[in-house]
Amino acid sequence: MFSDLRAVCGDDRTFWAFLTLVSLSALVQASAALTLFPLLGGLFGGDPVSAWPWLLGFLALIACAWGIDILASHRGLDLGLAFMRATHEHSPRAVTSWPGSELTAARTASLRTLVSSGANEATSGVILMIGPVITAFVFTFALAIGLLWVDPGIAVLTVIGGLVLLGALRAGMHMETRAEEALTRANDELDDRLFEFAFAQPSLRTARRASAGRALVDDAIYTARGRALKLLLWQIPSDILFGLVLQIVLIGFGSATWLAYDRGSLDAIGAAAMVIVLLRVVEQVTVVSGSVVGLLGLSRSLSLTREAMTVDPIVNATSRGTTPHLTATGLGITFDGGTTGLEDVDLELAPGSVTVVIGRSGSGKTTLLRALAGLSTPTGGEIRLDGSVADTGELRGNAAVVFQQTTLGTGTIRDSILAVRSELSADDLDLIASSSGLHEALDKLPKRWNTPVGELGPTLSGGERQRVGIARALAKPAGVLLIDEATSALDNRNERAVIDAIGAIRDRYTTVIVTHRPAALEIADRVLVMEDGRIIENGTPEELTAAGGEYARLVEEWRDSAAWRVG
Repeated sequence: MFSDLRAVCGDDRTFWAFLTLVSLSALVQASAALTLFPLLGGLFGGDPVSAWPWLLGFLALIACAWGIDILASHRGLDLGLAFMRATHEHSPRAVTSWPGSELTAARTASLRTLVSSGANEATSGVILMIGPVITAFVFTFALAIGLLWVDPGIAVLTVIGGLVLLGALRAGMHMETRAEEALTRANDELDDRLFEFAFAQPSLRTARRASAGRALVDDAIYTARGRALKLLLWQIPSDILFGLVLQIVLIGFGSATWLAYDRGSLDAIGAAAMVIVLLRVVEQVTVVSGSVVGLLGLSRSLSLTREAMTVDPIVNATSRGTTPHLTATGLGITFDGGTTGLEDVDLELAPGSVTVVIGRSGSGKTTLLRALAGLSTPTGGEIRLDGSVADTGELRGNAAVVFQQTTLGTGTIRDSILAVRSELSADDLDLIASSSGLHEALDKLPKRWNTPVGELGPTLSGGERQRVGIARALAKPAGVLLIDEATSALDNRNERAVIDAIGAIRDRYTTVIVTHRPAALEIADRVLVMEDGRIIENGTPEELTAAGGEYARLVEEWRDSAAWRVG
């Protein structure tokens, strides 16, 4: 964890300053604890006046530790902020640069959690969780060295007891980590099944196979429930283990103190001071034990951020400035674990054409789109733009993507567009608004381009947000327009507006639309039907309708689903 913190924050001076200050504070606290022996001895030993220097020293050491803690907190906050900046800088880039085989669903979910909340929590986590771990180690060993002058046996027992307690804590963390990882995998699988079931509802209903979908969801729920119980069960032995070891260590401390008193190496006052001092050791370790869950989360966040920092960024090439002729030959993608995403896909997309890709859930539609966008790296075959083989950077530089859900950051509509291309003029923005159909939404908004979006602008409808998404794609100078389920969550009126907007700009792009709704077929030059990562039908809507194959069956299912009503 400490090596990850140092690597992620990238500031050795602040890192070592934090470690030094926290360690120094622990040394001062141990020194203050050791002054209790002469202090209590003077107060209760018949010469209270002799205790004054020790009392002043005790108070001075406490004040010194307090001042050092303040300085350490500032350095810890600097490290936490550096961690947060590194996370926000490298995680998005890692998502777009990680090979598709390595960017698993679990890793994507972890990165999403890290960016949304984990990095912010880590800002204070360095102080509240890493600081106490350092303090517990240094305090215990410093105190043991000081106790050599009081009772060597108790000094050795202090070191052994501290190590045993920290070992029990580490073992408990290991047990909980394994169970929590299993629970995370089960929850990720459950999320996938729930979304698949939701998206496949129309097809499942018309095919009378809804029960099969429910069975998969039920299995995922059962698995997640079992692993949640397993996590709880592993937490019980973890807590029992630490509690049992703590009791044994306390009994050992008490016995050693009694034996030292019995043989005369400690008087009654020294024995009382020893009990107070040894309880401080237990307190230090107990504070760390209460932060186990937070330490696990912080350790995972640091490790994931460090991993994201090691990913070589993909540099997007400059757009060719033309509408390209796009071809793919023998395109294949195999995911981690051997699952096939695409298999032997051949494409030829003419400039200015609109190609619609359809197929059942899991057929490879989105995987194909991600490959054409340069977001997933093919494991076989090649993609060419105007006859030249295009690498990942060139594909990304020449493709504009409209995703299924348009996420808008804090700011105005203008800010959302200018974030893609800052040099756009007011005339450029108006042209983009007209081309994307966004001008209709702007006319209804009092502040037009200055309308807040993101967290401060929840008033935008789904259709308006998607039109902002299209406008944002058009702001990028690219010749390939890729649209992934952009109308799946829209009503008929907003879907019609989005399809009309795409149809109006079709001549300026080589367009590929992934959809499971029939509206996009109206502007399609060609339709690709996918199944198990392969293209099983390829032709014009009229040709595929006449063929009476999978395309005709899917369209019929869509129509039946659109006419379905609750009785």
